[in-house]
Amino acid sequence: MNWLLFVGLLVLYVIVSLISFIGGLIAWLLLIPALVRAGYLVARQGQSSFGEAFGDISLLLKVLLYYLILGLIPGILIGFGYMRVLGSAGTGGILVVAGLIILFMLSLFGWAGPYAILSGQAGIFSAIGQSFSLTWRNFSKVFVALLSFTGLLILGLLPLGLGLLVKVPILILGGRHLYGLWLLVVGPMASMFLPLLYLALTGEEGASHA
Repeated sequence: MNWLLFVGLLVLYVIVSLISFIGGLIAWLLLIPALVRAGYLVARQGQSSFGEAFGDISLLLKVLLYYLILGLIPGILIGFGYMRVLGSAGTGGILVVAGLIILFMLSLFGWAGPYAILSGQAGIFSAIGQSFSLTWRNFSKVFVALLSFTGLLILGLLPLGLGLLVKVPILILGGRHLYGLWLLVVGPMASMFLPLLYLALTGEEGASHA
C-alpha cells in the first residue's frame, strides 16, 4: 500500500507537470513536499496515506520554503549566468559552473533539513544548520550512502533502457514523458531512502521494515 501511495503521488505529479509550465510549477510547489512528508511518515511509522501526506499544510510550506531558500543563491547564479551566456558574455559560463558547484554542495550538506523540520526538531533556518552539522559529523557514512543511492537510481533507468530496446516510440513519448516514467521507477525508492538515512544517523526510532 505504501508503494501505491508513492506511485499515486508521482503519477499526479507527472500528470500536472505535463499540462504546462504553470502546471509543472504547481506540481513542484505542492506535490514534492507532500512526497517528502509521505516518505518520512512511512520510514517513521511504517505506513502513510494521501490524507497524512497533505495533512499538515504548515509543515509542507516549511519544507517548500526550505528548498526555495537552499536553492536561492545557486538559482540566481545559474539563471544570471545563463542569460549572460545567451548574450555572449564571457563570464556567463563561470557563473553557471559556480552555481552548479554551490548547488551540489548545498544538496550534499542540506539533504536532511526537511526531515528535521518534519520531525519537529527544527525550524526552517535551524534545519539548515542541523543538516550541515549532521552531514559533517557523519560525512563518510552519508557520502557512501548517497553514492550507493546514486547507483540505485542509475539501475532504475534500466527498465527504460529495456523499453527502448524493444522500440518504444521515443518521438511520441518525448523527453518529459520519459522523465515521468523514470520518476515512477525510482521515485518511491528515493522517497524512502533519505528519511531512513536520517533516522539512522539521528538515532530516532523508525518503523521496522524487516
